[in-house]
Amino acid sequence: MVPGKDAEVFCQTGDEHVWALVPRSGGGLYAATGGGAGRILSISSKGEIRVVYESKDSNMVSLAVGVDGAIYAGTDENGLIYRIQGKSVDVLYDAGEKEIHSLVVGPGNMLYAGAMSGRADAKGGKAQDSAQNGKKEGSVVYAIRPSGSALRMWEVEAPTLLGLSVEKEGGLTVLVGDPGRIYRVWEDGTATLLMQMEEVHPWVLAVSKQGGFWIGSSGAGTVYRLDKDFVRAGTLTSEPHDFSLVSKWGKVAWRAETPSGTSVAIQTRSGNSAKPDDTWSDWSAELTDASGSAIVSRPARFLQYRVRLKSKTNRSTPRLRAVTLSGLQENVPPQILAIHMGPEEAGKNGKDSKNDKGTWKIRWEASDVNDDRLHYDLYFKGQNETGWKLLQEKLTSSDYVWHTESVPDGTMRVRVVASDGLSNPDPLSVEKISGPFDVDNTAPLVEIRAVKQTGAGRVLVEGRVVDLTSTVREAAYALNSEPWQVVFPIDEIFDSPTEALKFTIASLKPGEYTLVVRAKDMLGNIGVGKTLFVVK
Repeated sequence: MVPGKDAEVFCQTGDEHVWALVPRSGGGLYAATGGGAGRILSISSKGEIRVVYESKDSNMVSLAVGVDGAIYAGTDENGLIYRIQGKSVDVLYDAGEKEIHSLVVGPGNMLYAGAMSGRADAKGGKAQDSAQNGKKEGSVVYAIRPSGSALRMWEVEAPTLLGLSVEKEGGLTVLVGDPGRIYRVWEDGTATLLMQMEEVHPWVLAVSKQGGFWIGSSGAGTVYRLDKDFVRAGTLTSEPHDFSLVSKWGKVAWRAETPSGTSVAIQTRSGNSAKPDDTWSDWSAELTDASGSAIVSRPARFLQYRVRLKSKTNRSTPRLRAVTLSGLQENVPPQILAIHMGPEEAGKNGKDSKNDKGTWKIRWEASDVNDDRLHYDLYFKGQNETGWKLLQEKLTSSDYVWHTESVPDGTMRVRVVASDGLSNPDPLSVEKISGPFDVDNTAPLVEIRAVKQTGAGRVLVEGRVVDLTSTVREAAYALNSEPWQVVFPIDEIFDSPTEALKFTIASLKPGEYTLVVRAKDMLGNIGVGKTLFVVK
């Protein structure tokens, strides 16, 4: 195209799309095309076309040429980066993202690739995010060595990464879309936001000879020029920060570099709607103490800040590195949702699998809306007692093993008091009382009331088992230290603290016998009774 003359057709590629063009050494161009098949074309200065490579992907969308003449091309379906050296073609890198939209070669023949999860709309609409399973994905800048080893240099929560440029002073300039933003990305992976474009849908980034940039937009087809000189003033407005509950504010502090003639000031405003509206407070006066300025906005759930950056010349600029907001949520009492009681299993402590006699495991479920750290006080009280006795205080775990040997038998209740005093100067507390449960450390009383011989080799045993606190669970007898034989009460069901026993022992030879009757209550206490009898 000659200035002052109408554009002319240079060549026809025969493809539906021409996605990228780069100069070819000695004149002419390389073109990345697509539509039916993604192709790399070599076009002479006369418009003559030679196919360098044709891939199975539908589109080759990005191109770059290395200092050694190697051609790099990226695809838009499988996230592949091809390297063509003479007649040799290989895949240099296979990215996890679908599209390699931008490629640029830096010092040391390092290849930088802009990989993105979405697809930009050339008509100016919003980018289409191709994330799966409802997870919003972003874009990545890869730094790839000639060997093919790659480093995820930088990531951004934007579905489209549209342009890359290598800077002489180090790092990259990166253009992302939706919304349009320009970042400076440094070699260590940190980044600085240089510009955010409102109401602009960027499409392509190109370096100007003066050291600035040209940005072509989609939809309206407008071209913007960005100079490298700094503006005298700029404003950065944060997203609203959600403190979850109505909060009173502390201080705002920030880290910034302020060369001579530059300044940074911050304003804040607050409200209770996620999106600022006319119910929010007005912007505060400018705060200038970076080490900590008191936030004067009214208490609310959301807080937003606005940074004002100023410079007396266009040769220097302040640099904002970090902003810290502090606030204290309105304190809400904790909650105790449930209390669970049960005998502790001794087997957990390396003993046998029976219950550890007299040991109860108390466990409770508690929560706090403020995510405060909680501590607990534990009390107990007998059924007929009037006052609560302190069992343990300042517990930070939500369980307690209670050894009840020193507690009188009987029906008990436990009270758990939860406090958020570990996180608040003015703590709040809540309590919950358990259901009744029985403490029983006394063995049942086993009475053998009579042993009567009722026939040849046959005796009838009568007795009873009495437990003062809990229900009798089982009974058995043994003769002369032989194996235990299970017996049942007269009504055949163990369901009471007192159970009557009546059972027959047969096939006995004449002689003296030792009879032992054993009984166990619901909490594992074991009582025995014994007697001697003679069979004639």
